[in-house]
Amino acid sequence: MPHHEWSRDNSSSQLSAGQLQSTESQVWSPHRIGPRFAWLDHGHILIVDGRLSERRFEVVTDIQADNAVVRLREDGNFAGMISVERSPSSKGVTLANSAVGLRYRRGGLAAIMTWCAFRELLAMQESATFRIRMARSVNPHANDTEINSIGVGVIAARLGFRPALATEGLIEKDNIVAVMPLPGGRGNPPSVRISLRSYPFILNAFALSEDTMRPLLDVGHYQQAVRDVHQIRTWLRQGLLLIGEDYSLGQSGIERFVNALATDEDEAAEFRSKILPL
Repeated sequence: MPHHEWSRDNSSSQLSAGQLQSTESQVWSPHRIGPRFAWLDHGHILIVDGRLSERRFEVVTDIQADNAVVRLREDGNFAGMISVERSPSSKGVTLANSAVGLRYRRGGLAAIMTWCAFRELLAMQESATFRIRMARSVNPHANDTEINSIGVGVIAARLGFRPALATEGLIEKDNIVAVMPLPGGRGNPPSVRISLRSYPFILNAFALSEDTMRPLLDVGHYQQAVRDVHQIRTWLRQGLLLIGEDYSLGQSGIERFVNALATDEDEAAEFRSKILPL
């Protein structure tokens, strides 16, 4: 584990739209995907900012041939856990499960664990592909207004992942039957339901602010999308439209991914050379 803070540039934990669209340059430009933290020793961190600021956590990492697990504990109590599948062994890396204790939610722990797992596996492997598997929101029930795995979707976008489902081809004007804004609630942001002529027929999705990379909270943005479906396609092209699908790291997202994980230019070059785009 590196003994330094999450990022050396004290930049915002959000990724700007300019950074989202700048994928061709291979100059290391670090950014964070969650709260700052500092390593106290090999197995303990101190959260530096955010809702859990000044809290200390034990980090336990267990890497096996076909899987890896990162756990966080506070005073011996469960705080969070992620599990990663390594298939094929020592090449494919898939974030398969994420859980955070109720009192720690919205504190950025899932982002920290994902960062730890992805960078450690990338450092030790000769090459790697990256995926994030999420609970699906396709074919939801008629009264289902919730979006699954919102936090993991935000992490995916900040890391440069895109929905594995070929949604840009699906969201053509001729393939859209109806668009309905959903108000959110119970901890969920507003979102939009897109009815399609082809499979998967219904998509529930939410969009991120291009300035903060956080979910849009004003339902008016989605009401505007009902009047102009071009807005939905714009969000998708910008990497701002998130759907409860699996996510994968393609060529266009590699620089954002490397900039989030690497801690210096040499490490960025090493990581960049190992990633196999999907």
